[in-house]
Amino acid sequence: MLKYLTLCLLSLISTLSAQWKNGDIIFTKTSGRQAIAVEAATESPWTHTAVIFISEGKPMVLEAVQPVQIISLDAYLKRSGKKANHSFKRLKDASSLNQDVFARAVAWAKKHVGKNYDGRFQWCDKTLYCSELVWKVYHECAGIELCRVKKVKEYNLQHPKVKQLITERFGSVDRLNVEEKIVAPSDIYDSELLVEFHPFAKKVAPQKQKKELLKK
Repeated sequence: MLKYLTLCLLSLISTLSAQWKNGDIIFTKTSGRQAIAVEAATESPWTHTAVIFISEGKPMVLEAVQPVQIISLDAYLKRSGKKANHSFKRLKDASSLNQDVFARAVAWAKKHVGKNYDGRFQWCDKTLYCSELVWKVYHECAGIELCRVKKVKEYNLQHPKVKQLITERFGSVDRLNVEEKIVAPSDIYDSELLVEFHPFAKKVAPQKQKKELLKK
């Protein structure tokens, strides 16, 4: 019986792990003052993003919060709430994400884990914010530019919530460098290199699917 249960558990773990691939990207609708400001500035509901990778058969997440960290995907989803708050994308052509790239990504992650979160969204490696981390791990480890790097001035900086956050972080709107390079979660989400997938979608049995088609 114990052997049977062990085999069932291993089979389940294998099935769950098969849903994910190294380099999958998760986008999340978060809450809080920063999320409200980011949503207003980018005109997109996606306010956080992170990279998924497989470690010992288990999906893990590399993300820039305070501090930059690695947590299990399960813990990430429990922390962030309902599944409806997330979207998942991956490269349309993942042929470039080979073992060498993954090894470089692991080394890159080890170098940056523990660094402080960048609440000023500045383009440097001393501190990191979420979408900067995702963009850079792809660019520096796989040579892939997921999207165009923008400038701060390209976003909606006139929204009251955006102005409020800028004042809190910089002391004054005038101190913000509008020429600063920046990438938002929404920019990566809109990347033409990515395709959406649905890991939690319920699979319809072939027989049931056939009956549903006959009804139409």
